[in-house]
Amino acid sequence: MYQFPFGFQFPFLQELQQMTKIRPFPYSRVCVFGAARSGVGAMHLLRHHNIEVTLVDERPAMEFRSLIRRLRRSYVTAHFGPIKEDVLRGCQAIVLSPGISLTHPLVQQAMDRDLPIISEVELASYFACAPIVAITGTNGKTTTTTLTGQMVTDAGINAVVSGNIGRAFSDAVLSSQDESRRTVLVTEVSSFQLESIEEFHPHVAVILNITRDHMDRYANMRDYIEAKYRVTLNQTGDDFLVLNADDPLTMKCAEESSAQILTFSMTKEVEEGAFVADGRIYLKEDGKVTPFCNVEDIPIPGAHNVQNTLAALVMCRALGINADSLRKTLLKFKGVEHRIEFVERSKTGVVYYNDSKATNVDSLEKALLSFKKPVILIAGGKDKQSAYDRLNSLIKERVKTLILLGEAKPLIKKAWGSLVETKEAATMEEAVKIAAGASRTGDVVLLSPACSSFDMYKDYEDRGRTFKRCVRNQLGL
Repeated sequence: MYQFPFGFQFPFLQELQQMTKIRPFPYSRVCVFGAARSGVGAMHLLRHHNIEVTLVDERPAMEFRSLIRRLRRSYVTAHFGPIKEDVLRGCQAIVLSPGISLTHPLVQQAMDRDLPIISEVELASYFACAPIVAITGTNGKTTTTTLTGQMVTDAGINAVVSGNIGRAFSDAVLSSQDESRRTVLVTEVSSFQLESIEEFHPHVAVILNITRDHMDRYANMRDYIEAKYRVTLNQTGDDFLVLNADDPLTMKCAEESSAQILTFSMTKEVEEGAFVADGRIYLKEDGKVTPFCNVEDIPIPGAHNVQNTLAALVMCRALGINADSLRKTLLKFKGVEHRIEFVERSKTGVVYYNDSKATNVDSLEKALLSFKKPVILIAGGKDKQSAYDRLNSLIKERVKTLILLGEAKPLIKKAWGSLVETKEAATMEEAVKIAAGASRTGDVVLLSPACSSFDMYKDYEDRGRTFKRCVRNQLGL
């Protein structure tokens, strides 16, 4: 049974860092496919290590004017717009940004040439000289990653937070190479990023939950599940895999892992980890159960955030951070931008929340369960072949008015349009205006799209910030 390193976090991390060695990268010329955040991060990391880079993106060059100016100084070959047949000439491997499918013609061309396909997190892990904490799951990744990073930081350890959360893992690895302090790389990883890993090796990993998502990307649910399970692919008996004991799909991963298994649960006592009973959170370590805090003390709303808290606690305890430090961080944690984020309260008492990070049906369900007051819901975006009708009863129970945006409008209207008053909007500004007109004192206006943002916005952050701007304009703030 694992002995938690109570009070020894600093020597423990020093020992871990001595074990974490940069591995030789076997390629001298690489194609980076995708010039968004992760692709640019990969490019900078590769150039820092004097590896030749060809950067490719199908979007027109006019969208990359500032990047192109930087590329001239970086000695990077760049191809923007329609992909030419010879773009892979001389390249020994291809690094994929997470938004690019393995079925893309250029990726298939690379496979036909037997070129290795490398995800950005896989690439960065070659150069990581600090222990990695990897957080995956269908929902809750961003909140859990942010909370975990804050807990590590507040314990006096340098936490570099990155991945699918806003900063490329490559950027985090590059910055940590210059850090003399004790460092932990806390990274949010998606199924897209895990698809093409081979040696990515987190010391601590968590799978928060697994529900149906990204069926526009995967042929079936099995493929999606297996992508999530890859987070533990290279873990050994010296590592830790944290699993949700209330989720059978998550727990099944224990059968495929060589790591030490720690768990968390909202419904039952666990063997090692954290659980909820009688309105309190308990830690169970080495067979000993100790109370941690009351559930009602957690400042961020929703049962799903209790689960996120449990996961963060277990991961940080595996790193050796003491419970008193974790408690202090938790009680002051205010959540993350775009995840059931309080925006404004109108003079008439209507409260606006930004949940743009809710890009699937399961996230929307959790958001609706967080409110007892009537909800004016703004939903829609790019459809991900979601089963909207799964929420029919909850929509009928919690939603007062439904306002639809984006490409998925007809699909969502077909599922929910007959259940509640439904309106359509062409823009976010129009949606917020309709919501303001439909709301009364005590109502909640909630942006929780249940869809991705790519039909109208750069990403969910762009969508969320647009919503907040429209709300403040509507309220005259």
